[in-house]
Amino acid sequence: MTAISAKATGAGASSRAAQMWDQANWSHMEADVKRLQVRIAKAVREGRWGKVQALQRLLTRSHSGKMLAVKRVTENRGKRTPGVDGKIWSSPTARWNGMMSLRHRGYRAMPLRRVYIPKSNGKKRPLGIPCMRCRAMQALWKLALEPVAETLADPNSYGFRPERSTADAIEQCFITLAKRASPEWILEGDIRGCFDNFSHAWFLEHIPMDEDVLRRWLQAGYIEEGTLFATPAGTPQGGIISPVIANMALDGLEAAVYASVGSSKLARSKAQLNVVRYADDFVVTGVSKDVLEFKVLPAVRQFMATRGLELSEEKTRITNIAEGFDFLGQNVRKYDGKLLIKPAKKSVKALLDKLREIIKGNASVTQETLIQKLNPVIRGWAMYHRHVVAKACFSSIDSHIWQLLWKWAKRRHPMKGARWVKNRYFRVDGHRSWDFATKGPADGSTSGFRLFRAMTISITRHVKIRGLANPFDPVWTTYFARRRIEKRSVKLFGATPWC
Repeated sequence: MTAISAKATGAGASSRAAQMWDQANWSHMEADVKRLQVRIAKAVREGRWGKVQALQRLLTRSHSGKMLAVKRVTENRGKRTPGVDGKIWSSPTARWNGMMSLRHRGYRAMPLRRVYIPKSNGKKRPLGIPCMRCRAMQALWKLALEPVAETLADPNSYGFRPERSTADAIEQCFITLAKRASPEWILEGDIRGCFDNFSHAWFLEHIPMDEDVLRRWLQAGYIEEGTLFATPAGTPQGGIISPVIANMALDGLEAAVYASVGSSKLARSKAQLNVVRYADDFVVTGVSKDVLEFKVLPAVRQFMATRGLELSEEKTRITNIAEGFDFLGQNVRKYDGKLLIKPAKKSVKALLDKLREIIKGNASVTQETLIQKLNPVIRGWAMYHRHVVAKACFSSIDSHIWQLLWKWAKRRHPMKGARWVKNRYFRVDGHRSWDFATKGPADGSTSGFRLFRAMTISITRHVKIRGLANPFDPVWTTYFARRRIEKRSVKLFGATPWC
């Protein structure tokens, strides 16, 4: 074969691979995978673990499962972040070839690329970035493991689970603590270095998946500054499957808490025990401080110890509801017997610090560019807090932002007066004459760019998901369809052109 014919053959194969990827019937593949996931969940409920294993094997070897796994890792936020091999699957040909490489026989997990991201307390959180093939393999097994995890999950676990969110966890706190007869003492739990300290032996014994594949992921090690380090414990933050297996390790916490006061429902009712968990953050309510300190806390420590974990002594504390506590960016507290959930002061400060940094770091950009940088941050924060008592907080934040922007505008024109600056950067909107916005095309109409105001977000009560709802159980199909319709009906304010 000549060099020219070899090139033509390679180009033809590449073209066919790209065509196969582009012509994939995604809805048909999703239906195939969902059908297998429903069967896996049913087998788990019936306790038929041999069938669970057979169905998982069928799913992880299926064409549809492999295609969806590659689709996920090439369309998420980390799609342009390479692993230690420096490769990404950016073209249809690379994605198809990547799908074809997902074989279990001869599979070897590559070491992770270690990176660090800043935390809110000034420290840095280590992340392990797998290579694309390992990422896709994890996404493939996540499809097979998630039905098991959802079927066995604690009812009041809300972190990193399909159809659940932080709003569900906060609403459960309200349901638990809002009544007059509600428990008044809360154990705030925080696990020290949760993802870094999980016991590999516990994972390998209790996670129902291919043990060899799981061991390869857990013991792959990581590379930092050209040096290979071993991973004797933990599961890497940054791995697609890590949240699922971490949740499975922490499931059972509710049962351990309830068992700490006895096996009867009456004992649990008298102790007023309730558990709300989001990933590795959790709160436990109790009738008294003694119950939480001398019964619940030792049981929680023992539960964690079997999984290689321990509680953080600095962040784990017992507080009264009258003092309040912070959970998932919200402050939960009773004022004269009335429960109010508001945005936490730390969350407000973090938002204002970020906005201040954006404004100061863009002193010379156009007003339109600055608005486009600020609006997603303000809108995202306000949408997150729209289910709690946040209207006064939204107003305060808008006021702080206005002060920052007024200083930004005056600093750009030190030789101009306040009236000129106002007419240059601020517009009239109804009764408001200080809207930070650009002019329209020629007539000043409402087709320019306007700063999003947190106050425009309506406060709406969140409807919590039912504790036993399982997206892989056909009984709940209508329920989840109705919830999705209700979520889609929520309109995002401040859309283009007023972006």
